[in-house]
This record gives sequence, C-alpha cells and structure tokens, in this order.
Amino acid sequence: MQSIIRYLPLALLILCMGTACKKYIDVTNPDTLVDPTFWKTENSVRTYAWEFYNSFPGFGNNASTNGDFYFPTLTDDQAPPSFTQFPLTVPTTSLDWTINTTYLVGSTWNYAFVSFGYIRKANIMLERVDLVPMADEAKNHWKGVAHFFRALQYFKLIQEFGGVPWYSHSTQISDSGQIYKPRDTHQLVMDSVLADLNFALANLRQTDQTNTINKDVALALKARVCLYEGTYRKYHTELTLPDANKYLTEAYNAAQTLISGGTYSLDKSYQTAYNSESLAPDKEIILYKRYEPTVLQHSLIAYLYSSTAMNGPSKSAIESYLCTDGKPISISPLYGGDDTITHLIANRDGRLGITIDTSYLYYINHVKNGLSSSTGYRPIKFLPDTARLKAYPTNISANTSDAPLFWLAEVYLNYAEAAAELGNITQTDLDNTINKLRDRAGVAHLTLDPGFNDPKRDADVSPLIWEIRRERRVELMMDGFRFQDLMRWKKGIYMDSQKNPDSFLGAKVPDNGKVKRNADGYIMPYPATQQRAFVDPKNYLSPVPSSQIQLYPLNMQKDMQNPGWQ
Repeated sequence: MQSIIRYLPLALLILCMGTACKKYIDVTNPDTLVDPTFWKTENSVRTYAWEFYNSFPGFGNNASTNGDFYFPTLTDDQAPPSFTQFPLTVPTTSLDWTINTTYLVGSTWNYAFVSFGYIRKANIMLERVDLVPMADEAKNHWKGVAHFFRALQYFKLIQEFGGVPWYSHSTQISDSGQIYKPRDTHQLVMDSVLADLNFALANLRQTDQTNTINKDVALALKARVCLYEGTYRKYHTELTLPDANKYLTEAYNAAQTLISGGTYSLDKSYQTAYNSESLAPDKEIILYKRYEPTVLQHSLIAYLYSSTAMNGPSKSAIESYLCTDGKPISISPLYGGDDTITHLIANRDGRLGITIDTSYLYYINHVKNGLSSSTGYRPIKFLPDTARLKAYPTNISANTSDAPLFWLAEVYLNYAEAAAELGNITQTDLDNTINKLRDRAGVAHLTLDPGFNDPKRDADVSPLIWEIRRERRVELMMDGFRFQDLMRWKKGIYMDSQKNPDSFLGAKVPDNGKVKRNADGYIMPYPATQQRAFVDPKNYLSPVPSSQIQLYPLNMQKDMQNPGWQ
C-alpha cells in the first residue's frame, strides 16, 4: 500500500493490508461495524480516508507490475517481448467491474477495494462525516475528499467500460435491486463526475497535510478528466454526446488556474520527476506516491536490471522525437539516420537521450551485463543517476524512488491541447506551456503555424494539434497515458499491426545470425504471422465480465454488454 505523507500514515496503510484494519476495511459490509463508535474526531475521518490513496498505482507496490509507468505496453509506444493482443473473448471475471465487493484469498473473504469498492467507501464517508463533532469547514473538506475519489474511480470505469451504474449513496450488499441496477449512460456518469470535481474544488482546503488531496490536486485531476471527456465527445461523433466544448473549457480553466497560481515550476531536469528518492522538494510535483525502505517499495528499477528482456520502445515511438530544429526526422536536414545509435540521437530532442540508453543497443546475441531489450532500446529514464546507481538496490521489492501522480508538465500539455481544440490558442499560450517543455529539451519553439507538414500527419488532424499531440507523446513517454490518449482521439488504429507496422519494430541493427530483422534491418520482436487488428467500435471499450452480467435479471442482461462483445 502506498504512502503519501509521513511515517505514521504510511504505517497505518501498511497495517490495513492485513487484519489490523479489519474493523474499518476488511469486511463485507463495513458500515455495520464502523458505526457509531468510529466517527468520533477529524482524525477518525482522516484514518478512514487513507485507504483511498491506494487507488494511485504509481510505480506499483513491491513486486507488482501493475504500475502506471513502463508496464502498460498495449500502445504503439512499446513492443514488449511477449506479443500483446486485445482481448478476443469476454472474460468471466474482472476486478475492475465487481459489484459484489468481496473476493476470495485462500480461504478468507476480503473486502475488495477496486473501483466499486472505493465508490461505496466514498459514499459511506459522505453519509458519516456530519456525525463527527468538528467545524463545518472540516466537514466540507472531507466531503470534498470523498467527492474527489468518487470522481476518480468513476473516471477510470468510464475509460474502461463506458456507461456504468452510478451510485450516489451507499448500498447494502443484500439490496440486489440497487446493486444490480441498469447501466447509466456515459453522459450521466461523466456529468456527475464533473459535479463531484466542482464540489471538491469548492470545499477542499488549499492545503491540508503535506502531499495530500487539496484544491491544487483537484484542479490537476479536473484538467485531466475534462480534457479526456471533451476530446472523447468531440471525436467519437457516433455517440452523439453533447457539450464537448463545455468540457474542454473546464479543462482549459482548471489548468490555467494552476499555471497562473505560480506555485509550481518546471524542474531543470526532465528526469528528476522519474528517478528521485524524494519528490518532496520538487516544485514541479503537485502530488506524488512516496516509497520508503522497509515500509513500501516497488520493483520498476529491478525490472530494468533483470536478465529478462525489457519492454523496449518501438520504432514508431523513437521516430516521434523531433530534431533540435523542431522538425520531424523525415524533413529535418539535421537528422543523421539510424544506422547507429550515435547517429540516431545526434541533433535530437534531449528527452530521447534521457528516455533510452544512448551508449548501446541491447538485443539477442548483443547483450551487455546480461541486459537485453525486445527492441534493442533500453529504457533508462526511471533509473537513478550514475553516482547513486553504484549503491542502489536493484533487486525485486527494494526500489524506493518516488512516483509522480500529478505534475506541472502534464498540466501544461492539458492546457495547450484544450486551448487548441477550442480554437483559441495563442502564441503566448504555446510559449507558456509547450515551449517551456521544449526549452528544457533543447528543441526549437512551436509556433501557431508550425511551418511544415509532417508527411506522417493524419489528414483529419491539423498541423498544430498534430504537433501538440506529438509533444504529449514524447514528454509522457511510458508514463501510462498513451493508451487512453489514443482512445479519446479515436485513433485506436495506431495499435493495428497492419496500419502502423512501425509500432511492432525496434532498432536498426546488423545481422548477427540470431536476431530477427525485417528486410530493412529493423528488429522484429514477433514473427510476421503474429498480427494485431483493432476493431472499431469493439476495442474502444472493454467487455463487461460475463459472471457479472449473469447476476443481473434476464431481461437486463442483453443491454449490459458493450458493442461488439455480444
């Protein structure tokens, strides 16, 4: 479980993984045991709320590979050693959609804090806060925290499944009529999410305890959520969802408020957000997940030092980085080709040399220190700097670098994209956002008229929005955003092996008798017979697990599944 502030809360969260917090968490119907003895002071509410922070994966927990960074490989940015396919059949179960919030571990039933579990927990908190003898300001703040986390969970559900049942109050496990209510529409759920975020912003404290939910964190989440929703509604015209510009405006305003507040500033180094033992002093960070030795660790760095082949960045990803003149490699006179890694990185965006190892290509029969990558490119942006690396533990469940959750670079990108989608972006907007990121990366500024046409640009995307999307891709490379970005832009086809073959290739390397290459000399991580097709609209949403649908009345079951999965 994760830490977000001091050692005491961190210890409380770790205890909650076992039986110590059974009274409050690990029960089938938690509200029957927490009343009335639990809700006594503001600290009682704070203790109840700590569990919500575990909904931030960060770099993952202990040996987990479920972190937001590096591990999600179903995109066009990475070609992992094992071929990643879209689901071909409806799964029987999925913890992401589990209305009955208990699950079996060994012979013990535990309360499952997956999305609907967190939603129920938030609703219980909203219903109990007024019982606590504390000031109205404190009550409103904690209600804001509950609204924040309920919004976060519903946002995740919408991204995965589309419309889901909306619960504005806690339900009893025995109340099947409420538990198994019909799916509410995408529009209703997301409009309710926006209302939750607005409530949170109106009531959260500007500052509470260090590195906890406050107004700035809510602004960052609102900018993220509303950019997603505004572009999703704009580009998924088949759904006829209204108010795309309303959401884009909400994203623009939320990001602008954060930026203009002046509290946060870019770190001089792009890498600091990803490889720091403590993000506490970093002025770029709005909220982070804290790791500490003997308390909570992760294994991201360990997996990047494993003898198992790493999830290498794809040819498509590497070629998306501009040259220092601000032009794509296909038209820049500065591009030196990719015959060697030295030529590849010469005169390129500085983030490329921080994201991958520029000293060597790691692949079959061309390993170094036992390391190899599926594409030849070794990811390094999460690794400690050279000075710390000599004494850094690289074994599983021993890594303690902090993970960013909300940070200024993403806010800049959200602001610029929302402004461009609304059609009101100015050169000043670009200079205050995208071009600050480019200054840090050593790349020429972006202008309202980029002054060139990327031959790879989609005809239905303007040159300016194309470049803003490129900026988002490279700045947030392997940060866990790419899949949902493609979903909201309605560009799932980028993950189709026939339509975007470069996303299934690696570095250009010489023949060594072992590594598989295509006719042009690029690493082929998979046999040519392995193909991935993107099916529209089927693959824009995940299937609802069949075991959950079967719990619904027969007359409702036919309407529970997503398009293409029936």
